[in-house]
Amino acid sequence: MNLAIIGLGNMGEAILSGILNQGLVKPENITAADKKFADAEFELPAEFSQITITADNKAAAAEADYIILAVKPQIINLVLEDIKKEAASKVIISIAAGVKTELLAQYFGARAKIIRVMPNTPALVAEGMSALYYTSAVEADEKAFVDRIFNSLGKTVEVKEEAMDAVTGLSGSGPAFVYLFIEALSDAGVLKGLDSQTALKLAAQTVKGGAEMVLSSDKHPAELKDMVCSPAGTTIAGVAELEENAFRSSVIKAVKAAAERSEELGK
Repeated sequence: MNLAIIGLGNMGEAILSGILNQGLVKPENITAADKKFADAEFELPAEFSQITITADNKAAAAEADYIILAVKPQIINLVLEDIKKEAASKVIISIAAGVKTELLAQYFGARAKIIRVMPNTPALVAEGMSALYYTSAVEADEKAFVDRIFNSLGKTVEVKEEAMDAVTGLSGSGPAFVYLFIEALSDAGVLKGLDSQTALKLAAQTVKGGAEMVLSSDKHPAELKDMVCSPAGTTIAGVAELEENAFRSSVIKAVKAAAERSEELGK
């Protein structure tokens, strides 16, 4: 089995690392294509030393059974036009935000085997959340292989394509919202006298622990919140301040805005 990955940015590297770490494809059967490889001074990370690299998208696609499109939606049409002949009979996996399978089918045919995926950046530390949609032409063994790729990066869920914009707004963009919250928690700790390193550690571990409580418990987040809020205590005072300043509404609006931007990219 041969695999090509077109685009080797942060997410492309994360996917490639997952594939190699899990031994899903032999390094000698992987080709990565990226325009940056045309730069003679570019140095590939040591962990990728055994794969083939090229600046030629067509060459990568021609030899592959599976092609992962890890490029920005703003350039997806250029890439699709470039590889449409070489990739027409292959399994196509796209992680381009907002790009519908309908667009890919215009280049590769109505019966093309296309998988649309929305991963997120925690995949870089194998704690990602990826949503996958498969067109009907994708066969069971091909689906199983793609599932293994993205499960190597964290967790996966299968969704209908019409849910992808909502997924993009929530789990695709969500890490940035979480980082902003962690930064704010940390800054608040500094404001109240903690050194920045201690404050950041406290904030990050608090968010990580809270997430694990939700994932490992059958309790709703609201119930877990109530467990921390003693009558007339410190936590409920802070929760009341968040509610007064529309914290919950702001988060909902942020996800909505990101989802709507994903919709715009798909038009």
